[in-house]
Amino acid sequence: MKLKGIYITVLFAFLVLLISGSTASAKTVVYEGDIEEEQAYQLNNYIIEITDIFPEANTASYYVYEKDKEVANGLLDVNESVEFDFEEGGKIQMRLKSVHTGGVLPRATVEISISDYNAGDLYVSEVVEKGRSEATFAGDPEIVITKSIDKSKIELGEEITVTVKAKNTGNDTANNVLFTDPKQEHFVLEETTYEVSGAVPKIDYGESVPETLVYIYKLKATEAGTFDLKAVTATYTNSAGQTYQSSSNTPSINVSEGNKQSANVETVMNVDVSSIERNGEITSTVVLRNTGNAPAQAVRLDILVPEGLEYVEGEDGIETVGGTPRIYIETLEPNNDKEFTYTLKAKEIGTYNVSSELSYEYNNGIDAGNLKGSNKSTTPSINVKEGKFDFLIKNPLYIIIFIIILAAIGVHIYRRHRQYRY
Repeated sequence: MKLKGIYITVLFAFLVLLISGSTASAKTVVYEGDIEEEQAYQLNNYIIEITDIFPEANTASYYVYEKDKEVANGLLDVNESVEFDFEEGGKIQMRLKSVHTGGVLPRATVEISISDYNAGDLYVSEVVEKGRSEATFAGDPEIVITKSIDKSKIELGEEITVTVKAKNTGNDTANNVLFTDPKQEHFVLEETTYEVSGAVPKIDYGESVPETLVYIYKLKATEAGTFDLKAVTATYTNSAGQTYQSSSNTPSINVSEGNKQSANVETVMNVDVSSIERNGEITSTVVLRNTGNAPAQAVRLDILVPEGLEYVEGEDGIETVGGTPRIYIETLEPNNDKEFTYTLKAKEIGTYNVSSELSYEYNNGIDAGNLKGSNKSTTPSINVKEGKFDFLIKNPLYIIIFIIILAAIGVHIYRRHRQYRY
């Protein structure tokens, strides 16, 4: 039992050392040296000002400011420390190590350390010779980007003018301002009137500073609908080199169909009979009709004849390509139609449909290239039944021969009868 208690004590001591070691490792000394009376030490936007040093009393007074705002003050004895909050949850600790006379003004030797903060992120860590009045602070620039359009309602194919401006409403200069405007979907860039070249070296702040012109360009609508333009973004730094980012508004545009054109080719396929004997012929018609408002170009219809039927012939305008009947029309104008007739032969008993595949192109008056259209169609069902002499095919050969002999005898008797009669 005693041995177990010793283990627990050792383990507890180890944990205490581990925790204290971790705490110690999180603290970084950023300055150890002298500060004269009326001097100050600056850490980013924080100022530690040593105002009065009393060597005979081994004390020194201090004030801590965040820019112009006082956050702490007091009097320290030698080997006494003070701690205050810093940026991003960090802590600053100052320990008064000693005070000295001699020279023009008395001096205090201090140790300034930082914890819970990456010391490498300090952009200022130095003695300010003339105190707080000489310190310069990094502010927060804020680039407000405005994206405006000249029209919010347009028709397909029309253009809008986009203007992008920026203004710094913050309290520090924005440096190396880089603007990015992503490509707009549903629109094409027609013309760029103005565009900033590369990064803007700096944009000053203040009420009297005018807006900075960033872009002027025209977009052409290629699709109907309501769309939000994408935001322009800017990345920049303040006077301390810290990075910031801003985004613009996203204007909305309603694009109506307007005068957009399209071709719509419809196919109608008919046959003259719904039932036919085998080896009979079928007359079929195809009507191609453009019900759109744009010409259909390169109109191609492939007639797909099923097994059991046979393509015999067709009128002018139908050609056979690779065994497939095909109709080709270079241009089919709007509200026009063309009719074609062809002949099929019923080869096998069964029920069939003749189908077709149609393809064509057209220009909608908006896009530079042609669009494609297609459809499929089919005839009503065709029932092929037995022909008059199909029974001969079904019966055995000897029966057929017997029938032929009987037919021959019948013909012979008939002829002899006629000879005797005359």
